[in-house]
Amino acid sequence: MDLLDQFFRFSGISLFLLLAVLIIRDVTGRQTRFLGAWAALSGAGYLVCTNYELRVALGPVAAFTEMFCQTGQVAVWMFSLSQFRDNLKLWPRYILLGIAFYITTRVYWNFFHGEDTIAALVSEVSAAGARFALIAHMLYVAWEGRKDDLVEARRRFRTVYIVTVSLAVLMVSFVETFFTVAERNQPSLFVIQSFGFWMLAITLVWMGIDLRRQVVFSAAQSQKVKDTPPSDPTERHDLDSVKALLEDQELYLEAGLTIATLADKAGLPEHRLRRLINQHMGYRNFADFINHYRINAAKERLGNIEDRNIPVLTIAMDLGYGSLGPFNRAFKDRTGQTPTEYRKNKLADL
Repeated sequence: MDLLDQFFRFSGISLFLLLAVLIIRDVTGRQTRFLGAWAALSGAGYLVCTNYELRVALGPVAAFTEMFCQTGQVAVWMFSLSQFRDNLKLWPRYILLGIAFYITTRVYWNFFHGEDTIAALVSEVSAAGARFALIAHMLYVAWEGRKDDLVEARRRFRTVYIVTVSLAVLMVSFVETFFTVAERNQPSLFVIQSFGFWMLAITLVWMGIDLRRQVVFSAAQSQKVKDTPPSDPTERHDLDSVKALLEDQELYLEAGLTIATLADKAGLPEHRLRRLINQHMGYRNFADFINHYRINAAKERLGNIEDRNIPVLTIAMDLGYGSLGPFNRAFKDRTGQTPTEYRKNKLADL
C-alpha cells in the first residue's frame, strides 16, 4: 500500500507541476493563466500536505505548500468558472465568495475541529455545506453552458472535466468531512486519495499537451473574433439561410430561442450549425451570437426619439429577453454602458 501511495503521490505532484508550467507557457489570458497555475499548484500542494513523511522531508518548504493546499478548492472553482463562463469578471462577487469560503473552512479547522460542542457542530456543518456548495456550483456551470457552447472540443471537454474534477474534489471533500484525522491515516485511504489526484493530473496534462489546448486552456471570451466566409458552396448557402432567418425574419426576437430551434428552422443538423457559427462567424457561445442581433436592435430603439418613453423593460421583453437582468448585462458587456445611460447619451446628441 505504501509503495502504491508513493508512486501515485510523487507522480501526481510531478504531473501537477508540469501542468502549471504548460498553463503558464500556453495560456494567453492573464486571468485564466493565473487561475490555472494556482489550481495546478494546489493539486501538488494537497498531495504534499496530506502526507506526514513528505511534509517532514520538505521542512520549511512544506509551509509554502500549505498555502496552496488550503486554497485548493477555491482555485479549482475559480478556474472552472474561467473556462466555462465567457467574459468572466471575478470582482467582486466571486472573489468575495471565495474569501468567505476560505474563512468559513479555516475557522472550523483552526478553532473547532475535534471539539464536541454546539459551536463546533455549527462550524463543521457550515464548512461542509460551503464545500459541497462550491462543488455543486462548479458542476452546474460546466454542464449548464454546454447547450450554448459552439466550440465542439470544449463541449466534449466539459464532460471529461465534470467527471474527473468532480470525482477528485468529491473524494477529498467526503474524506475530510466524514473521517477523523486518525481514520484518514489508513493506508487504503492514502492510496485512494493519491490515485484520484494522479488520474486527474494525467487527464488535465493530456488535455494541455493535446492539440486542443487552445480550446481547453484558452481565456474564455465570447465576443466575435473572426468572420471567415465559407469556401464550400453548400456551407455558404447554409450560412445565408441562417442569416436570413435572423436578419430578415428577425427570429432572434423569439423568447427562449435555442440552437436546436434555429437548426430545425434552418433545416440543418445541430452540430453543423454549431460549426458554421463558430468557424465562419467567430462566436464561441450561442447566447452571445443571438445577443449580437438583439443588442444592435436595442441600440436602435434606445436611440430613437419616438421610443424615448418606452420603458427599458418593455424593450428588453420585445427583443426576446425574459427579464431585465440578462438584458442589462449583455448590453453593458457590448457597449460599456447600461441601457439607460446609452439612451440618455444618445438622446442628448439629437
